[in-house]
Amino acid sequence: MRDATDPRARDAALDDFIAHYAAGRWFDAHEVLEQAWRRSAEPPMPFLQGLIQWAVALEHHRRGNAHGARALADRALRNLAGAPPGYLGVDLAACRAAAPGIRDTFARWEAGGPRPEVAAPPIHRVAAGRARP
Repeated sequence: MRDATDPRARDAALDDFIAHYAAGRWFDAHEVLEQAWRRSAEPPMPFLQGLIQWAVALEHHRRGNAHGARALADRALRNLAGAPPGYLGVDLAACRAAAPGIRDTFARWEAGGPRPEVAAPPIHRVAAGRARP
């Protein structure tokens, strides 16, 4: 098991998170980042928690849980809001652009609307000042 307090281990966990997320394996994405999140200090802790919550919101959607999807999307947005672009080498630009609309879609679903089709916005790593898939 990796030492999640080591920045290299955290970076490896972020790489694993992004790979699982891109494959639509949101539960697995959450699992690989959880140890790094639990052992992190401020300020990375809320950011890592926000990534986990975003993945879990999408997993709740996949499983048909409207309340869980909306609630976790709300928490994720709060935890990710303060992070600057490229924080910890993660490019959330597409996710940040799409997240409020997805959250609102989940809220309409929770209020009794039809289960929506939702495409997960991409999350990438940043390398040498530019986003990389």
